[in-house]
Amino acid sequence: MNLRSLSGIGAVAFAAFFAGTLWANKDARPPLESRIFTANDARLSRGTWGSISIYTEDGQPTFGTSSVLTAELEFLAGKQLQPPHQHADEEFQYVIEGAGTWTLNGRDYPLNKGDLMYTKPWDWHGIRNSSDAPLRFFVFKWKSRGVAEPARPAR
Repeated sequence: MNLRSLSGIGAVAFAAFFAGTLWANKDARPPLESRIFTANDARLSRGTWGSISIYTEDGQPTFGTSSVLTAELEFLAGKQLQPPHQHADEEFQYVIEGAGTWTLNGRDYPLNKGDLMYTKPWDWHGIRNSSDAPLRFFVFKWKSRGVAEPARPAR
């Protein structure tokens, strides 16, 4: 079948589909291959709140995810990167050292070395350093491959 044999509307629909497919695949990244990430591989960024070492950028697919972010963060005393927030991704945050405060669905909880927080999609969550020493933690955030993104709950 060629474009000349399609009706005007069919040709437009076919062209839009083809262009959309090309555009969608233009930036598609292949799944992450097995590898070792060294500390030197991480992209370091600093701010007035502390620093972040990003090992895998948000949006990097893996075998089982359509998007994954892995990073180590350090919050300076009394700082946080952002206020409690929500998103469609699942997330784990593991405390490497320090103390502070978790926020989960509107409630605050003490945070200590060795603690782990899991958040399902759209739950409100946050982490802040409410101590006078640095707080270091590791974050693993992902969207599962082949699983429909959960709908954002009504407010």
